[in-house]
Formats: sequence, C-alpha cells, structure tokens
Amino acid sequence: MSAETKFRTKYQDRLTDLKTLSHDSNNNEYLYQNTTYKSYNFDEIVKARNPKCTPASPDTLIFKGNKVYCVEFKNSFKKRVNAGVIKKKLEDGYKVLSEIFIELGLQLTDYQLIFCVVHKGFNESELEKKETKWRKIRYRTEYKRIAQFDLEQYKGKYFDDILTNDVDFFRKEFIEKINPTLPC
Repeated sequence: MSAETKFRTKYQDRLTDLKTLSHDSNNNEYLYQNTTYKSYNFDEIVKARNPKCTPASPDTLIFKGNKVYCVEFKNSFKKRVNAGVIKKKLEDGYKVLSEIFIELGLQLTDYQLIFCVVHKGFNESELEKKETKWRKIRYRTEYKRIAQFDLEQYKGKYFDDILTNDVDFFRKEFIEKINPTLPC
C-alpha cells in the first residue's frame, strides 16, 4: 500500500484546499487562491499528535507517486522570510513525518522527499525596477542565498530536493507537475 493510500486512510479528515493552507492569519490574506486541489494539512496533523508542545512543521503534504512534497507557504517577499523559522519547520517537520511513516509501516527511503518554500513574487513596481545594472547583478548573486534560506545543508541529509520560489512558479510549474489538468 502506498504512502498516499495510508495517509488517506488515517488522515482523510485533514485534507484541505490549498487556499486555506496558504492563509496568513496575521494579515488575514491568502497567498494562493486555488480551492480545487486538496492536500494534507500537516500543521493540524502535527498539532493533534503533539497538543501540549507542538513542533514546527510545513503547512501541507502533497503526494505524487513516490514523491512527497512538504510545502511551506510564506505570505512575504523572500527578503523578509525568516530563515531560522524555515529551518525549524524543515527539521521538526521531517522528524514528525519520519515518526508517522514508521507508524504507518512505511520506509522514508522508498520515497523522494521534497521540501518547498512558496513565497510572494517579485513586485516590479517596487524600487527594484529602478535598480542599476550593478544592483541587478548583486541582487541575482544574493538571490540564491536568500531564496534558499540557507537550506542547502539539508539536501541529501533530510530531503532529496529543496525548492524555494514564488507563488507564480508554484501555480504555473509546480502544480502542473503534480496535476497537469488542474485549473489554476
């Protein structure tokens, strides 16, 4: 039995649309608008397992064949996302996911784990539009470090791949890989 089937059996009540999962309660905004595609509310699963001292965790789990995507939505521009918070969600989330896989009789090594951080996209009307060539070059150089949130150290250790990109990338390319017929 696949991980997706076992999760569906145990956590059917935790399936939620991506719009709800991307909700930013501090600003009462949604980073992502799709209400069609459902995935597992990993934050709720983790909280139900550890009600007194809830570990940090990514917002959702998405299954596609032998791939498990752990997705964190951040309703901020990449420069404002706290890398320490992201690292904590990655580490703690991995530990809880490992425990769940053991309980479900699954081996993590049988699956490709991918950690994704989805943030707000670049707003061309902002100051960056007026940058000189030098600033653009500097921005591109810093982009990799900032966008990756210093997560490269976890690639190969906890996760097979780590993706960090804006919500437009997530909507256009990532979701198409998961479900090409999904109308986003």
